[in-house]
Amino acid sequence: MTPFPFEAAHPVYPAGTIVMIRVFGGIKHYGICTGYGTIIHTSRRFGRVAESDFDIFCHGRRAVVVPHSSPIDGSALVARARSRKGQRYNVLNNNCEHFVTWVVEGKGRSAQLGPVDARRLSKD
Repeated sequence: MTPFPFEAAHPVYPAGTIVMIRVFGGIKHYGICTGYGTIIHTSRRFGRVAESDFDIFCHGRRAVVVPHSSPIDGSALVARARSRKGQRYNVLNNNCEHFVTWVVEGKGRSAQLGPVDARRLSKD
């Protein structure tokens, strides 16, 4: 353990790594690691896409790395994610899962919402 509080006490994941935590029991919350100890995500708590410290994102919960295969470089994924900073949160068509799948695949989708996903019907 380091005596310097400014040094990260949590793992610093490579740029473009997707992490997930569970909130309210079974709901999954996703974010994209920047490679600098911060995570870009959108949530009801912040009401928009924001870049937060790892500890703020996790809020005391254990983060799990979500594997993905994207032809896009990790730093390019972070740049795409940052391009959406400030965008408003909406549980039906712009939640954390929509955001992460848009960054990685170019199309926002939310498997958690299933048939209620408003973006399934759009041509986004």
